[in-house]
Amino acid sequence: AAAAPQEAVPIVTVNPVVLTDGAQGKDILLRVTAPLKGRNLPIILFSHGAQYSKDDYLPLTEFWAGHGYVVIQATHIESLSLGLPRNDPRIQDAWKSRVLDLRKALDSLAEIEKQAPVLKGRMDRKRVLAAGHSFGGHTTAVLIGAKTPEMPDKDLSDPRVLAGVMLAPPGLAPGFRQLAWPADARPALNIVGMDDIIPGFNDDWQAHAQYYYERQGGPQCLAALTGMKHYLGGTLGTHRTEEKTP
Repeated sequence: AAAAPQEAVPIVTVNPVVLTDGAQGKDILLRVTAPLKGRNLPIILFSHGAQYSKDDYLPLTEFWAGHGYVVIQATHIESLSLGLPRNDPRIQDAWKSRVLDLRKALDSLAEIEKQAPVLKGRMDRKRVLAAGHSFGGHTTAVLIGAKTPEMPDKDLSDPRVLAGVMLAPPGLAPGFRQLAWPADARPALNIVGMDDIIPGFNDDWQAHAQYYYERQGGPQCLAALTGMKHYLGGTLGTHRTEEKTP
């Protein structure tokens, strides 16, 4: 945002905001964080990594809110916080329902304002970004136009989302992770850690940069950070055992 404050400002969080999604047959739980004051605030739709929830990644999402953005975090169907058995069939299609969760949130800004009246009339609906970590990076990619083999004739992207930020997205692999980028996909920033290596799973940090390498040009950038592992220096939250050092 051109007018984003240089110094962090006070923020407010409304948690949970509950959206009833009849098409998916479930409620979607949201955490919404925004500057306490200000108008014409751009929106960031944030998608968590596999099995996490709307209540993670606060060092990152609260930073964005403190610098002028409304951040909407959804809890996706495979989140451990929901307590669903791992064999629940809905989890098998989590990659798709994740995208639908964020599209529903964007469809429901008026309802979000009702449940979070502190935001009424303050969101800039014409400036929407998507961002996500790990599995959420894949979700972000689909929102900004990437296609998967499971949906050759269906476009799950959302033209209201102007650009995407993919943090340590999963490497390409057969199935839904085998993304293809059409020429009209929106701009993307890929951020990866050069120490993000899991022996036997991805033996090279550049696996997380494959979305960038496979795109063949277009409006995109890659930031490869030295000394950073999968959570990029504490974005998940220092209360988590996965990475305690900011």
